[in-house]
Amino acid sequence: MGSLGVGGACLESSGRWYSQWGGFLPSSFIVLCRGAIIGDNVYIVCWFRERWCLPTVCAIGGLWIAACSSMTGGLDPGDQQTTDVDAGAGGWTSTEDGGIERDASGPPPEQYVPCEAGDCWSPPPLVGLCGTYDFEEDFSSGNYNVHEVPFWVPADTPIELTLAATGGSWNPALIIRDEEGAIYHDGELSLSDDVLAVELITTGQDSDSAAVRFTAQQDLQLYVFVTGWHVVQSGFVEPMPTEATYQLNVFGDCEAPPGDLLSPPNFDPNDQVDGYFLLPESMPPGLYTKKDDDCSRGTETLIDVLYTVAWHWHSLQPTLSPITILDLNEAWCSSVDHATHDDGTHADIKAGCATEVACTDNEPAIQLAKLFVDTGEACGIINNDPDVQAVVNAYFESKFSYTPWHSTFMRSVDGHTHHFHIRVKKPDGTCSPY
Repeated sequence: MGSLGVGGACLESSGRWYSQWGGFLPSSFIVLCRGAIIGDNVYIVCWFRERWCLPTVCAIGGLWIAACSSMTGGLDPGDQQTTDVDAGAGGWTSTEDGGIERDASGPPPEQYVPCEAGDCWSPPPLVGLCGTYDFEEDFSSGNYNVHEVPFWVPADTPIELTLAATGGSWNPALIIRDEEGAIYHDGELSLSDDVLAVELITTGQDSDSAAVRFTAQQDLQLYVFVTGWHVVQSGFVEPMPTEATYQLNVFGDCEAPPGDLLSPPNFDPNDQVDGYFLLPESMPPGLYTKKDDDCSRGTETLIDVLYTVAWHWHSLQPTLSPITILDLNEAWCSSVDHATHDDGTHADIKAGCATEVACTDNEPAIQLAKLFVDTGEACGIINNDPDVQAVVNAYFESKFSYTPWHSTFMRSVDGHTHHFHIRVKKPDGTCSPY
């Protein structure tokens, strides 16, 4: 990029300029320029497209105008030599003794409000679980140019988030804000504090992939904005191409809790009514939804099975998550008169296409049913899809030898075409009596 002055004296980048300090007027491409006066010398570095660089400076009527003329390195003000500086790692501040040093905080991210000018849509929430899972979406409706994805992040779990443009011609941009609206990552610059540390991997400005890495010091509800760089640069008014498709890849650098069954972290063993425990609200948020507490009580085994399946289901099928958990027990909040649901071992659930017999793709239903089998605590599932039943029953028989509910793990009963009816083992570890 060349110098910006019209008239005046322009000095190419050398790390030294002998003149009085006037001020900075950054170009439209520069995020921030910083400098200090040391004696008669002015030391300047500018943040431009992901790194600190050496500026071209023009003096016009006492005003300094800075632009980048070198993208090959940064400025070490101590010895005026050019060195590489890590992108996003920090800025420069003057010291009390007249020197200049790195500022770990770096230039602050732009405090965008994407949904103020843009048209936002919220996909299902994501959860920062252990391992890797993918979420796929598109902008085919043409109604929205920003997707605002709720993202629950657990404490002390390093998360790597990658946005890949999988269709259409666009450069992906990732923006991250907290629940109060503070922008921690604006697509280029990141903010790290004692609550959340964010590190840029790649902006996506000149590629089909944008990525960040972050770790929260406490459980956090974040929001990830998915859009294109042309939308960001337009002030969030330009549309996204309707052929634009993308994949969000989430990698949680941790191991799942030990054991075949997982328990909700907010489970209260002292909250019992007639010996039955309460299924708590989803923690983390986004794994499942539930009915009123009066319809959400069962054995501890039932609660652990439902939580374990919801945990793994979110990673396996994030677009069909959260699972909708209906009645565990029958009460005033029940919408049907159940023949069962009277001993704490039953539950009805829905998971979109996975629990609809009419769904043309059987794979989600098979995946969901196998998750219940894998717990080793499920007695059976009622759902009236014979094609799914054949696969799941063979899978159960290949893994376990205990006798399932009514001798067949997955079977049909009238009225079970839109949901799974789940039964788990009794407290004595058996599936009988029927």
